[in-house]
Order: sequence, then C-alpha cells, then structure tokens
Amino acid sequence: MSQILDDIDKAILNLLQDDATLPLKTVAEQVHVSIATAQRRIQALISNGVITKQVAIVDPNKVGYGLTAVVMIEMARSNTSMQHRFERLMNTQPQVMSCYEVSGDADFMLMVNAKNMSDYHRFTTGLLTYENNVRNFKSQFVMNFTKSGTKILLD
Repeated sequence: MSQILDDIDKAILNLLQDDATLPLKTVAEQVHVSIATAQRRIQALISNGVITKQVAIVDPNKVGYGLTAVVMIEMARSNTSMQHRFERLMNTQPQVMSCYEVSGDADFMLMVNAKNMSDYHRFTTGLLTYENNVRNFKSQFVMNFTKSGTKILLD
C-alpha cells in the first residue's frame, strides 16, 4: 500500500536519501519549512514506515570484502512455508546484503559480499544446500561497481 506523499515529504526524502546526517535546520531550510515542521514530517515518515532505516553505506573493498556475488537460487520445493524458512535464514546472514523473491527461472536473487573466494565458498557450502531447500544456484561475480545505490528519486 502506497502512502500519499506531498511535495514537502518528497523533498525531505530526496535530501535524506542523499545524506541522512543532514542537520534538521538544513533540511528545513532546503524544503522551505520551519524546523518543527521538518521534524514532525520526518517523524511521521518514520512512524508510517516510509523511512525504514538510516544507515551508512560502506565501500566493501575498503573494509576487506572484495568479492560481491549476484546469486540466483532455484528452490527444490515451491511451497510457502519452505520459502519463508529460506527468507528467514537469509535475513540472519550478515554476508547477504539483499534477498529478493523474483520471477522467472530462479526463485530468489541474493547480493552477497565475501572477503574472498574461500569465504564465499564457505557461505555456499554451508547455506545453499538441499537441507535449506536449495535445488540449484548460479553465481555471477561483480567485476566493477558502475553504480551502486539505494536512492529512489521522488518527483
């Protein structure tokens, strides 16, 4: 369900997606509202689940995670409880940056960061197994980040 956002909400979200550490005063000035209004709007966006997290985005190469893989997962059995079990398992894995249920030949797509190939191999042999309802998986390794972001531009 989509929430109705006015132009002020969209402007606040565009600013915070670029830099969530902006001082409240700066946000208010940029969107032409009072500090109290900006604070109230941001709190409402958080309370309504529009803003789900405020995080720092880290360059994986600079923190020792030089291997990024896109992993396509084919489930052994397609039933809701097994898929939910897999989703819960992936949510507990710190190496899994994203887990998407997708259409097409695969059932899930993962973005996985690993320190190196040995680290990635431990991840796959430990988790992408028939015991976890995985029939097959295909890995594609990121050669270069041309663009990596999280911003949804609101206009």
